[in-house]
Amino acid sequence: MTDGAPKTATELDLMQEFPPPIEKRVTLANWIEGPPVRWSFMHACELIPSAEAHRGYGPVVELPCQEQALNAIQFSGINQEALTIGDMLVQTYTDGFLVIQQGKIISEQYFNGMQPHHRHLLQSVSKSLTSALAAIFLAQGVLDLKALNSHYLPELKDSAYGDATLQQLLDMAVAVNYTEDYGDPDAHITMHETAAGWRARSKDNEYVPVSQYLFFPQLKHKPGMVHGDTFHYVSANTDILGWILERVTATRFSELFGRELWQYMGAREHAAMLVDPWGGAAASGGFNITLRDLGLFGLMMLNEGEHNGRQIIPRAYIHDTLFNGDNAAWLKGNGDG
Repeated sequence: MTDGAPKTATELDLMQEFPPPIEKRVTLANWIEGPPVRWSFMHACELIPSAEAHRGYGPVVELPCQEQALNAIQFSGINQEALTIGDMLVQTYTDGFLVIQQGKIISEQYFNGMQPHHRHLLQSVSKSLTSALAAIFLAQGVLDLKALNSHYLPELKDSAYGDATLQQLLDMAVAVNYTEDYGDPDAHITMHETAAGWRARSKDNEYVPVSQYLFFPQLKHKPGMVHGDTFHYVSANTDILGWILERVTATRFSELFGRELWQYMGAREHAAMLVDPWGGAAASGGFNITLRDLGLFGLMMLNEGEHNGRQIIPRAYIHDTLFNGDNAAWLKGNGDG
Protein backbone atom coordinates (compact mmCIF):
# COMPACT_ATOMS: atom_id res chain seq x y z
CA MET A 1 0.00 0.00 0.00
CA THR A 2 1.37 3.42 -0.94
CA ASP A 3 1.48 6.18 1.65
CA GLY A 4 -1.97 7.63 2.21
CA ALA A 5 -3.76 4.99 0.13
CA PRO A 6 -6.97 3.57 1.58
CA LYS A 7 -6.72 0.04 2.89
CA THR A 8 -7.80 -2.78 0.63
CA ALA A 9 -10.35 -5.40 1.63
CA THR A 10 -7.48 -7.77 2.33
CA GLU A 11 -5.67 -5.24 4.50
CA LEU A 12 -8.94 -4.66 6.37
CA ASP A 13 -9.17 -8.45 6.89
CA LEU A 14 -12.68 -8.46 5.44
CA MET A 15 -13.97 -11.96 4.71
CA GLN A 16 -10.44 -13.41 4.89
CA GLU A 17 -10.78 -16.34 7.31
CA PHE A 18 -12.83 -19.53 7.11
CA PRO A 19 -15.22 -18.54 8.56
CA PRO A 20 -14.39 -14.88 9.02
CA PRO A 21 -14.75 -13.56 12.56
CA ILE A 22 -17.99 -11.72 13.19
CA GLU A 23 -16.37 -8.28 13.24
CA LYS A 24 -14.88 -8.91 9.77
CA ARG A 25 -17.94 -10.35 8.10
CA VAL A 26 -19.69 -8.47 5.32
CA THR A 27 -23.45 -9.03 5.47
CA LEU A 28 -26.70 -7.42 4.38
CA ALA A 29 -26.54 -5.39 7.58
CA ASN A 30 -23.32 -3.56 6.65
CA TRP A 31 -22.36 -4.12 3.01
CA ILE A 32 -23.68 -0.99 1.38
CA GLU A 33 -21.55 1.74 2.98
CA GLY A 34 -18.26 2.34 4.77
CA PRO A 35 -15.24 -0.01 4.78
CA PRO A 36 -17.23 -3.18 3.86
CA VAL A 37 -17.78 -1.65 0.40
CA ARG A 38 -14.13 -2.45 -0.31
CA TRP A 39 -15.19 -6.10 -0.48
CA SER A 40 -18.89 -6.06 -1.23
CA PHE A 41 -18.96 -4.20 -4.54
CA MET A 42 -16.88 -6.98 -6.11
CA HIS A 43 -18.85 -9.72 -4.36
CA ALA A 44 -22.45 -8.46 -4.44
CA CYS A 45 -23.62 -11.66 -6.09
CA GLU A 46 -22.46 -13.56 -3.00
CA LEU A 47 -24.67 -11.41 -0.75
CA ILE A 48 -27.81 -11.04 -2.85
CA PRO A 49 -29.38 -13.53 -5.26
CA SER A 50 -28.43 -12.88 -8.87
CA ALA A 51 -29.23 -14.11 -12.37
CA GLU A 52 -26.77 -14.19 -15.26
CA ALA A 53 -27.17 -12.59 -18.66
CA HIS A 54 -25.35 -14.95 -21.02
CA ARG A 55 -22.59 -13.56 -23.23
CA GLY A 56 -23.51 -15.93 -26.05
CA TYR A 57 -21.05 -18.05 -28.01
CA GLY A 58 -19.50 -15.52 -30.35
CA PRO A 59 -15.86 -14.41 -30.34
CA VAL A 60 -14.54 -12.12 -27.62
CA VAL A 61 -13.58 -8.64 -28.76
CA GLU A 62 -9.92 -8.10 -27.92
CA LEU A 63 -9.18 -4.39 -27.78
CA PRO A 64 -5.61 -3.44 -28.68
CA CYS A 65 -3.55 -1.86 -25.91
CA GLN A 66 -1.37 1.19 -26.26
CA GLU A 67 -0.63 2.20 -22.68
CA GLN A 68 0.03 5.86 -21.96
CA ALA A 69 1.25 7.44 -18.74
CA LEU A 70 -1.97 9.13 -17.63
CA ASN A 71 -1.49 9.10 -13.86
CA ALA A 72 0.82 12.12 -13.87
CA ILE A 73 -1.70 14.35 -15.69
CA GLN A 74 -2.69 17.23 -13.42
CA PHE A 75 -6.06 18.92 -12.92
CA SER A 76 -7.80 21.13 -10.38
CA GLY A 77 -9.86 19.36 -7.72
CA ILE A 78 -13.09 20.44 -6.04
CA ASN A 79 -11.33 23.02 -3.89
CA GLN A 80 -9.03 24.06 -6.73
CA GLU A 81 -6.30 21.89 -5.28
CA ALA A 82 -3.75 20.53 -7.71
CA LEU A 83 -4.30 16.82 -8.23
CA THR A 84 -3.05 14.17 -10.59
CA ILE A 85 -5.11 11.34 -12.01
CA GLY A 86 -3.05 9.05 -9.81
CA ASP A 87 -4.06 11.09 -6.74
CA MET A 88 -7.69 10.96 -7.77
CA LEU A 89 -7.67 7.18 -8.16
CA VAL A 90 -6.36 6.81 -4.61
CA GLN A 91 -8.61 9.40 -3.01
CA THR A 92 -11.79 8.05 -4.63
CA TYR A 93 -11.15 4.44 -3.55
CA THR A 94 -11.17 3.35 -7.18
CA ASP A 95 -11.29 -0.39 -7.87
CA GLY A 96 -10.81 -0.26 -11.63
CA PHE A 97 -9.90 2.42 -14.17
CA LEU A 98 -10.16 2.00 -17.94
CA VAL A 99 -9.60 4.59 -20.66
CA ILE A 100 -10.27 3.77 -24.31
CA GLN A 101 -9.25 6.18 -27.06
CA GLN A 102 -9.97 5.55 -30.74
CA GLY A 103 -10.69 1.91 -30.04
CA LYS A 104 -7.48 1.29 -28.09
CA ILE A 105 -6.98 0.84 -24.36
CA ILE A 106 -4.59 3.56 -23.25
CA SER A 107 -4.94 2.92 -19.52
CA GLU A 108 -6.18 -0.09 -17.59
CA GLN A 109 -5.54 -0.23 -13.86
CA TYR A 110 -6.90 -2.35 -11.04
CA PHE A 111 -6.78 -1.76 -7.30
CA ASN A 112 -8.04 -3.37 -4.09
CA GLY A 113 -7.48 -6.85 -5.47
CA MET A 114 -9.74 -6.41 -8.49
CA GLN A 115 -8.72 -8.34 -11.59
CA PRO A 116 -9.89 -8.06 -15.24
CA HIS A 117 -12.20 -11.07 -14.84
CA HIS A 118 -13.91 -9.72 -11.71
CA ARG A 119 -17.43 -8.38 -12.12
CA HIS A 120 -18.16 -5.17 -10.22
CA LEU A 121 -21.49 -3.76 -9.06
CA LEU A 122 -22.46 -0.87 -11.34
CA GLN A 123 -25.02 0.76 -9.05
CA SER A 124 -26.86 3.49 -11.00
CA VAL A 125 -24.81 3.06 -14.18
CA SER A 126 -27.25 0.14 -14.50
CA LYS A 127 -29.97 2.63 -15.45
CA SER A 128 -28.23 3.36 -18.76
CA LEU A 129 -28.03 -0.34 -19.65
CA THR A 130 -31.69 -0.87 -18.78
CA SER A 131 -32.87 2.07 -20.90
CA ALA A 132 -30.73 0.78 -23.79
CA LEU A 133 -32.56 -2.54 -23.58
CA ALA A 134 -35.91 -0.73 -23.57
CA ALA A 135 -34.88 1.13 -26.74
CA ILE A 136 -34.83 -2.14 -28.67
CA PHE A 137 -38.49 -2.82 -27.88
CA LEU A 138 -39.52 0.76 -28.53
CA ALA A 139 -38.08 0.44 -32.04
CA GLN A 140 -39.96 -2.83 -32.55
CA GLY A 141 -43.26 -1.24 -31.52
CA VAL A 142 -43.62 -3.55 -28.54
CA LEU A 143 -43.53 -0.48 -26.28
CA ASP A 144 -45.28 2.84 -26.84
CA LEU A 145 -43.91 5.99 -25.23
CA LYS A 146 -47.42 7.48 -25.04
CA ALA A 147 -48.93 4.50 -23.26
CA LEU A 148 -49.68 4.67 -19.56
CA ASN A 149 -47.51 2.52 -17.31
CA SER A 150 -50.71 0.94 -15.98
CA HIS A 151 -51.44 -0.27 -19.51
CA TYR A 152 -48.48 -2.62 -19.13
CA LEU A 153 -48.75 -3.13 -15.37
CA PRO A 154 -52.36 -2.96 -14.13
CA GLU A 155 -50.96 -3.44 -10.62
CA LEU A 156 -49.85 0.21 -10.77
CA LYS A 157 -53.31 1.61 -11.58
CA ASP A 158 -53.82 3.20 -8.15
CA SER A 159 -50.21 4.30 -7.68
CA ALA A 160 -48.47 7.47 -8.86
CA TYR A 161 -47.42 5.56 -11.97
CA GLY A 162 -50.95 4.65 -13.04
CA ASP A 163 -51.64 7.80 -15.04
CA ALA A 164 -48.02 8.56 -16.00
CA THR A 165 -46.72 7.62 -19.44
CA LEU A 166 -43.80 5.42 -20.36
CA GLN A 167 -42.08 8.53 -21.74
CA GLN A 168 -42.36 10.23 -18.35
CA LEU A 169 -40.99 7.11 -16.69
CA LEU A 170 -37.93 7.11 -18.98
CA ASP A 171 -37.47 10.87 -18.51
CA MET A 172 -37.50 10.62 -14.70
CA ALA A 173 -40.47 12.98 -14.67
CA VAL A 174 -43.10 10.98 -12.77
CA ALA A 175 -44.82 12.94 -9.99
CA VAL A 176 -44.22 10.27 -7.39
CA ASN A 177 -43.74 10.83 -3.68
CA TYR A 178 -40.33 9.16 -3.37
CA THR A 179 -37.30 10.39 -1.43
CA GLU A 180 -33.87 9.18 -2.49
CA ASP A 181 -31.88 10.31 0.55
CA TYR A 182 -29.43 7.54 1.35
CA GLY A 183 -28.68 8.98 4.76
CA ASP A 184 -32.31 8.88 5.89
CA PRO A 185 -33.42 5.53 7.36
CA ASP A 186 -37.06 6.51 6.76
CA ALA A 187 -36.58 7.49 3.09
CA HIS A 188 -38.41 5.64 0.34
CA ILE A 189 -35.09 4.44 -1.08
CA THR A 190 -34.41 2.63 2.21
CA MET A 191 -37.76 0.85 2.00
CA HIS A 192 -37.13 0.15 -1.70
CA GLU A 193 -33.76 -1.46 -0.94
CA THR A 194 -35.33 -3.51 1.83
CA ALA A 195 -38.02 -4.83 -0.53
CA ALA A 196 -35.29 -5.57 -3.08
CA GLY A 197 -33.38 -7.67 -0.55
CA TRP A 198 -30.49 -5.21 -0.30
CA ARG A 199 -30.99 -4.60 3.42
CA ALA A 200 -31.31 -6.97 6.34
CA ARG A 201 -34.77 -7.53 7.79
CA SER A 202 -35.47 -6.48 11.37
CA LYS A 203 -38.38 -5.44 13.58
CA ASP A 204 -37.80 -1.87 12.36
CA ASN A 205 -38.59 -2.67 8.73
CA GLU A 206 -40.81 -5.73 8.96
CA TYR A 207 -43.68 -3.64 7.54
CA VAL A 208 -41.87 -3.26 4.20
CA PRO A 209 -43.18 -5.58 1.45
CA VAL A 210 -41.14 -8.69 0.72
CA SER A 211 -40.69 -7.86 -2.98
CA GLN A 212 -40.36 -4.86 -5.26
CA TYR A 213 -43.42 -6.16 -7.09
CA LEU A 214 -45.44 -5.38 -3.94
CA PHE A 215 -43.62 -2.17 -3.02
CA PHE A 216 -44.05 -0.17 -6.23
CA PRO A 217 -47.88 -0.21 -6.27
CA GLN A 218 -47.79 1.50 -2.85
CA LEU A 219 -46.04 4.64 -4.17
CA LYS A 220 -48.39 7.63 -4.38
CA HIS A 221 -48.45 11.02 -6.12
CA LYS A 222 -46.27 13.82 -4.82
CA PRO A 223 -48.54 16.72 -3.82
CA GLY A 224 -48.20 19.78 -6.05
CA MET A 225 -46.21 17.96 -8.73
CA VAL A 226 -47.40 17.19 -12.27
CA HIS A 227 -46.22 14.32 -14.44
CA GLY A 228 -43.74 15.46 -17.09
CA ASP A 229 -43.17 18.90 -15.62
CA THR A 230 -40.15 18.34 -13.37
CA PHE A 231 -37.09 16.11 -13.41
CA HIS A 232 -37.38 13.90 -10.33
CA TYR A 233 -34.63 11.31 -9.90
CA VAL A 234 -36.23 8.10 -8.64
CA SER A 235 -34.54 4.71 -8.81
CA ALA A 236 -37.94 2.99 -8.66
CA ASN A 237 -38.65 4.34 -12.17
CA THR A 238 -35.96 2.17 -13.74
CA ASP A 239 -36.91 -0.91 -11.76
CA ILE A 240 -40.48 -0.45 -12.95
CA LEU A 241 -39.14 -0.14 -16.51
CA GLY A 242 -37.42 -3.48 -15.98
CA TRP A 243 -40.71 -4.94 -14.75
CA ILE A 244 -42.53 -3.62 -17.83
CA LEU A 245 -39.91 -5.26 -20.06
CA GLU A 246 -40.45 -8.54 -18.26
CA ARG A 247 -44.22 -8.30 -18.61
CA VAL A 248 -44.36 -7.43 -22.33
CA THR A 249 -41.82 -10.10 -23.27
CA ALA A 250 -42.82 -12.77 -20.73
CA THR A 251 -39.09 -13.14 -20.07
CA ARG A 252 -36.92 -12.62 -17.02
CA PHE A 253 -34.88 -9.45 -17.25
CA SER A 254 -31.45 -11.11 -17.16
CA GLU A 255 -32.38 -13.57 -19.89
CA LEU A 256 -33.83 -10.75 -21.98
CA PHE A 257 -30.72 -8.61 -21.62
CA GLY A 258 -28.48 -11.48 -22.66
CA ARG A 259 -30.66 -12.47 -25.60
CA GLU A 260 -31.24 -9.00 -27.05
CA LEU A 261 -28.03 -7.15 -26.24
CA TRP A 262 -25.20 -8.81 -24.32
CA GLN A 263 -24.65 -11.75 -26.67
CA TYR A 264 -23.87 -9.37 -29.52
CA MET A 265 -21.29 -7.28 -27.65
CA GLY A 266 -18.25 -9.53 -27.88
CA ALA A 267 -18.14 -9.56 -24.08
CA ARG A 268 -15.70 -11.88 -22.36
CA GLU A 269 -17.85 -12.62 -19.29
CA HIS A 270 -21.51 -13.08 -18.55
CA ALA A 271 -23.21 -10.08 -16.97
CA ALA A 272 -25.16 -10.60 -13.75
CA MET A 273 -28.21 -8.87 -12.30
CA LEU A 274 -29.15 -8.81 -8.62
CA VAL A 275 -32.71 -9.95 -8.02
CA ASP A 276 -35.17 -9.62 -5.15
CA PRO A 277 -36.72 -12.54 -3.20
CA TRP A 278 -39.34 -12.99 -5.93
CA GLY A 279 -36.82 -12.74 -8.79
CA GLY A 280 -37.51 -9.08 -9.62
CA ALA A 281 -34.52 -7.43 -11.27
CA ALA A 282 -32.73 -4.53 -9.60
CA ALA A 283 -32.63 -2.85 -13.01
CA SER A 284 -31.78 0.54 -11.50
CA GLY A 285 -28.57 -0.52 -9.79
CA GLY A 286 -27.99 -4.27 -9.82
CA PHE A 287 -25.81 -4.97 -12.86
CA ASN A 288 -22.45 -6.66 -12.18
CA ILE A 289 -20.04 -6.44 -15.12
CA THR A 290 -16.30 -6.53 -15.76
CA LEU A 291 -14.50 -3.32 -16.56
CA ARG A 292 -13.49 -4.32 -20.09
CA ASP A 293 -17.00 -5.51 -20.93
CA LEU A 294 -18.42 -2.21 -19.70
CA GLY A 295 -15.90 -0.49 -21.95
CA LEU A 296 -17.26 -2.49 -24.90
CA PHE A 297 -20.78 -1.30 -24.07
CA GLY A 298 -19.48 2.28 -24.07
CA LEU A 299 -17.83 1.78 -27.46
CA MET A 300 -21.04 0.36 -28.88
CA MET A 301 -22.98 3.40 -27.68
CA LEU A 302 -20.28 5.72 -29.03
CA ASN A 303 -20.70 3.96 -32.36
CA GLU A 304 -24.39 4.93 -32.33
CA GLY A 305 -25.55 1.55 -31.11
CA GLU A 306 -23.72 -0.53 -33.70
CA HIS A 307 -21.19 -3.31 -33.19
CA ASN A 308 -19.60 -5.57 -35.77
CA GLY A 309 -22.11 -4.55 -38.44
CA ARG A 310 -25.15 -5.15 -36.23
CA GLN A 311 -27.39 -2.29 -35.07
CA ILE A 312 -27.95 -3.41 -31.47
CA ILE A 313 -29.43 -0.20 -30.06
CA PRO A 314 -31.52 1.93 -32.43
CA ARG A 315 -29.56 4.94 -33.62
CA ALA A 316 -32.62 7.18 -33.29
CA TYR A 317 -32.89 6.42 -29.57
CA ILE A 318 -29.30 7.48 -28.95
CA HIS A 319 -29.83 10.70 -30.89
CA ASP A 320 -33.00 11.39 -28.92
CA THR A 321 -31.11 10.89 -25.65
CA LEU A 322 -28.33 13.22 -26.72
CA PHE A 323 -30.29 16.03 -28.28
CA ASN A 324 -33.90 16.04 -27.11
CA GLY A 325 -33.67 16.52 -23.37
CA ASP A 326 -35.95 18.95 -21.54
CA ASN A 327 -33.73 21.57 -19.93
CA ALA A 328 -36.69 23.31 -18.31
CA ALA A 329 -37.76 20.14 -16.49
CA TRP A 330 -34.15 19.52 -15.43
CA LEU A 331 -33.76 23.02 -14.00
CA LYS A 332 -37.04 22.77 -12.10
CA GLY A 333 -36.02 19.48 -10.62
CA ASN A 334 -32.49 20.47 -9.63
CA GLY A 335 -31.62 16.77 -9.44
CA ASP A 336 -34.05 16.30 -6.56
CA GLY A 337 -34.77 12.74 -5.52
